Amino acid sequence: MIAKGGRGFVALSAAAAALAFPFTLIAATGFAGFTGFLMFVFRDPKRHPGDGIVAPADGKVREVDQDKGLVSIYLALRNVHVTRAPIEGTIDKVERSLGRHSPAFSKKTTKNERVEISMKTAVGNVSIIHMTGAIARRIVPYVESGESMVKAERLGLIRFGSRVDVYFPPGTVRLVAVKGQRLHAGVTPIAEVCGGDPQ
Repeated sequence: MIAKGGRGFVALSAAAAALAFPFTLIAATGFAGFTGFLMFVFRDPKRHPGDGIVAPADGKVREVDQDKGLVSIYLALRNVHVTRAPIEGTIDKVERSLGRHSPAFSKKTTKNERVEISMKTAVGNVSIIHMTGAIARRIVPYVESGESMVKAERLGLIRFGSRVDVYFPPGTVRLVAVKGQRLHAGVTPIAEVCGGDPQ
């Protein structure tokens, strides 16, 4: 399945391949290859929710801070770029902030363009921050304020990878993600509720 927000790119590339075919095989082959690349980049596989509080994004854990309740995830180009709700709750706000497009692994990423999705949950307010990078230039939210979300439901799309930070209210959860760990959105547990996992 192709992710919403990426289908137009795939369709345009496929159309260019079809239009080029009668004139030049080289160009048609190039566009066909690019179409295959875009289908891979914008893939949206089905996921079965994992146990506990789950990762909001595919990628590699770049930072874990128990005191701040933070798990920061770097999304490479090869990762699935669809993000998912780490826990059940209600969307409180979806807020876009304009900014730079520094590489996602840079210390300057905190000043990049971002979309913050805040959720009211059983553990308090959980914030999922989608950041652009040097290649990622657009974040496509799928949700709006007031929507009820189940765990692992789709939140949005970051085109061409980048970074996702998730913040939990300090002291309400125990982070189980570790730096360098590879995650699958909606599946890999990253935190446990102190005193039990909310349903």
